[in-house]
Amino acid sequence: MPKIRRDLVVFALIVIGFIGIAVRAYYVQVVKTDFLQEEAEKRQIRDIAIPAPRGAIYDRHGSLLALSTPMASVWLDPKVITQLESDYLTFLKLINLTDPQLNKLAERNRYKRLSFIRQINDSDLIDKLSKLDLPGVYIKQIELNYSHNGNVINVNKSLPSVWVNTNLLNRYRYTFDKLAKHLDLDRTALMKKVYRLSKKRFLYVRRGLVPDLAEKIESLHLNGVYTQGEYRRYYPAGESSANLIGFTNIDDKGIEGIELAYDSWLKGTPGKKQVLKDRAGHVIDFVKDIKDAKPGNQLNLSIDQNLQYFTYRSLKKVMIEHQALSASSVILDAKTGEILSMVSLPSFNPNDSAQRRGPGIKNRVITDLIEPGSPMKPFIIAKALHEGVIDENTVIDTSPGSIRIQGNRISDTSRHGELTPLEIIQKSSNVGVSKIALMMKPEQQREFWADIGIGQESGLFLPGENHGYLKPGQEWQPIDQASASFGYGFNTNLLDLAHSYLLFANHGEMLPLSILKLNEAPQGHQVIESEIADSVLTMMESVVAQGGTAPKAQIPGYRVAGKTGTVHKTKSRGGYKENTYLSLFAGIVPVSDPDMVMIVLINEPSRGVYYGGSVAAPAFREVMSEALRLRNVSPDQLVEGS
Repeated sequence: MPKIRRDLVVFALIVIGFIGIAVRAYYVQVVKTDFLQEEAEKRQIRDIAIPAPRGAIYDRHGSLLALSTPMASVWLDPKVITQLESDYLTFLKLINLTDPQLNKLAERNRYKRLSFIRQINDSDLIDKLSKLDLPGVYIKQIELNYSHNGNVINVNKSLPSVWVNTNLLNRYRYTFDKLAKHLDLDRTALMKKVYRLSKKRFLYVRRGLVPDLAEKIESLHLNGVYTQGEYRRYYPAGESSANLIGFTNIDDKGIEGIELAYDSWLKGTPGKKQVLKDRAGHVIDFVKDIKDAKPGNQLNLSIDQNLQYFTYRSLKKVMIEHQALSASSVILDAKTGEILSMVSLPSFNPNDSAQRRGPGIKNRVITDLIEPGSPMKPFIIAKALHEGVIDENTVIDTSPGSIRIQGNRISDTSRHGELTPLEIIQKSSNVGVSKIALMMKPEQQREFWADIGIGQESGLFLPGENHGYLKPGQEWQPIDQASASFGYGFNTNLLDLAHSYLLFANHGEMLPLSILKLNEAPQGHQVIESEIADSVLTMMESVVAQGGTAPKAQIPGYRVAGKTGTVHKTKSRGGYKENTYLSLFAGIVPVSDPDMVMIVLINEPSRGVYYGGSVAAPAFREVMSEALRLRNVSPDQLVEGS
């Protein structure tokens, strides 16, 4: 190769090299300036919490009653939002442009990521612009000559220039528009709220969002707007178990029912991780896990959800049929004390936050106090037999159908004459049971009430439990003894009343109640002799037989024992309401080997029928017929014709 050509090649390579260096320097200084600045701003390592789900709640067969589903929330920093908005408006004023004019200039003079806006020959203005420190706005002294869409732009290196990155600008100048659009919000209302709280550093925009929508908001990279993961509780059983299970608040903390009672057991332990954030606070990369989130413990209840739902449906039908104010019931496992069903109506949809208020959220089984009425009569007979003041063949004269005690008249609905203990239970004689009660000391009767759980803590510690009050036995007057014998003059809740009936279902032994599924039967304590308890249980069969007060509680193929109650409702200031009643039925089935205890209460039936045997007993029969099938309990009575 000739020397002159070789020199030209070398010279060309040198020129090309210088050109490459110049182009690279230009790219780094101008084109990539904003990118490098962004990268520098990203170097912020922060610890953030990892939300932990609550433990799931199951029924005794493993059916889900409550579970946590992943959700997300969007929140913003009002101080950041309003400051950026204010600074941006100041920026426009300083450069004497409107927002549309800025957009037009930026589009026309855009080069890569940066757009040239104008040069400035005013040191005070430069100082004011620099102090704004707006993301996406740059003041630079750069010499530039380039063509865009046929237009040649000349920038004098000696004068500072205003450059903008519209992508970064858009992260805060259209915040309200974008949030309103994606979250279906009223833009004006949101803006007013943010400006009203402009000194605050935290404001939820929306909670309970599906994760995909939250990710969409995160991808917008709006300055001062952030997302965070959380969990929302879902209740598959809906209304049928709502009053028992309760619910959590927006922060996934239990505030009613089982959710509140076992909150510390169910709630999870948040974890922690390190992430890389940009200056705006948005996560741009994961660094490492510091502590794993620990889910809450699961809870296995004693409830049978199939039975719970069937009971709910049956009570709702009865409530509508008799136009009652409310209805409630509880079913216990006679051999373990486990609560198989606890239903309260009216109910609510726990998945609808708008319904989580008002009287519908009450679990009336434990919150409402009642005078239990006639279902207490079998206990007086049992205690009197235990104390030896009567035997099964004792005859009590109830003539003429009424009795006066300390000036108070106690009467029966009909004249029955002489009655045995069995007949007193069958006919539900107030006079007969009052005379037997007065054969005992007041302390004996009062202590017996406590022994069977009346007025005592249940040990379940459910929120809202109200156990009533039993005044000391030494304060009881004869009228107190007589009234208490047929369930007046004191109050209790429905759960405690059902608990007391375990005495007859479990051969005189009281078992503790349990809302949790048990692996084995608990240790009980004997209150009366098994022979006496079994004898009174047999007496209660007569209530369900023809001639008793509750033949409508009969279940074909099964021996049923029970007791009706038709109780006058009390006034808030004392005394009793006219023609206003509680209809009750307490039943045990099957008598030969008790499997379940059920109490049904219908509050203020108003269709003209109000007796416990006519309103509550049929509901017992319907529910127990299904419960016996679900639990595969063998019949203990031959059906005629079979």
